[in-house]
Amino acid sequence: MHRDQYLGKSAPVNSSVVQDFVDWLATHLYDTSLFAHQYTDRRSQRIRSFSGLYDACKNYHWPHQGALGTPAGVCLTSSDVTLKALGNALKSALARKSDPCTLIAASGIMKWGGVSAGNVRWLTNNSSGLSQLLATTAAAFSGNSLADPVLLNTQLRFNAGMTKVYSLLVNDFIIYDSRVAAALGWIVVKYCQGRQLTTVPAELAFPWAPAKEGPAAKWRKNRNPAKGNLQFPGLNGAAQHAHWNLKASWILAEVLANAGAGAFTDAGSIAPLRRLEAALFMIGYDLPHPGTSSAQTGTPIQDLPTDLNECFTIANQKRFFYAIDQNGIRMGKGRRHSIGQINSLLTALWKAFGDQSFPLANSATKVRNDEVPYGIGAAYFEITERKGNPPDTSALAAALHEIGALSWTPQGPDNWSINISQLARTPDGTALDISALIQHEIGQNDLL
Repeated sequence: MHRDQYLGKSAPVNSSVVQDFVDWLATHLYDTSLFAHQYTDRRSQRIRSFSGLYDACKNYHWPHQGALGTPAGVCLTSSDVTLKALGNALKSALARKSDPCTLIAASGIMKWGGVSAGNVRWLTNNSSGLSQLLATTAAAFSGNSLADPVLLNTQLRFNAGMTKVYSLLVNDFIIYDSRVAAALGWIVVKYCQGRQLTTVPAELAFPWAPAKEGPAAKWRKNRNPAKGNLQFPGLNGAAQHAHWNLKASWILAEVLANAGAGAFTDAGSIAPLRRLEAALFMIGYDLPHPGTSSAQTGTPIQDLPTDLNECFTIANQKRFFYAIDQNGIRMGKGRRHSIGQINSLLTALWKAFGDQSFPLANSATKVRNDEVPYGIGAAYFEITERKGNPPDTSALAAALHEIGALSWTPQGPDNWSINISQLARTPDGTALDISALIQHEIGQNDLL
């Protein structure tokens, strides 16, 4: 199906309901009572209250560290400055067909969005040919056809991280993450109620996904917009995600085109569609919690708890999972690396190499027999008083790379280095401290 067919603009017209929804939302876009919403921010315990969609946009809040010389911030303006810098860098890298520069820019986008986990590893493992892959996929999205073979490919990589990458490469392409998906469904429910529909039309059944939070969360965020018989499917799979990302982008762009002059479309440095996306992002943090079990239907298929991050080691691309908490990094099978242990490891490497590169070199037998050059494996064995298992550092190094403590390059035998700019130092200046970086990751996870 092409964009115009979905929107009901060309034959065969299959989407009269989409036309009606677009007209309805364009008419009600600035309705302050229909789209009033509030919830409690789990991180700050602050009540966030919005009188309509544009008020949600004005109160956009996303803590980020900046990138490529742009400053850190929390507001939409600061995020837009950073995203434009990252987008320009990514487009330049693709134009030059530079895989290393593409990797750096795309990883920076993941860092801004708090979705480095799993995504930076995939980008790294697929860095050869990455510029062509992203360019080809972006071209498929720009073609405005759900039938494009690229978007139907079972090997397509598309998730809450990649939607951010393509939003900077494709015109009028929104970020479709669990917060935006939740808000879209929430709006569709209001449309269905206004039109007295008893079920959600298939053309408007935006898939939802749960919030990322640990198993010990005392008050879980609701991202399921279901209400009574108005149900939505779970987000499950790259092709489904990509297709609904396109549909959502088409609908919202058409809504803005039909809405006329207003706060979302007034001239400004931030694109209208980005402003509307920001409003949905804020609304979708936590939806009303229904008092019945009906919201539990249509639950997304999940392979693991939502607090665990999928990751892969670099050398063998071995799959593992990890989670970040107040105490450090928790691995599968009961393994844990405390903040103190990680600080000791990074400090040992810093004292030995400074800002120079070093190897992983973590063979179980060779490290124990002092038969490898000093690197991550030997440093870990040293700081654990020769009790730690050196091969465990394959997963630990990959996790530290994803959160920004370590850097990795594909050239030469010494692939690793310390990302000193992302780490603090102890008051006496003698050791590195990852605590602030860990806290930042936890803070972003609370908002995802």
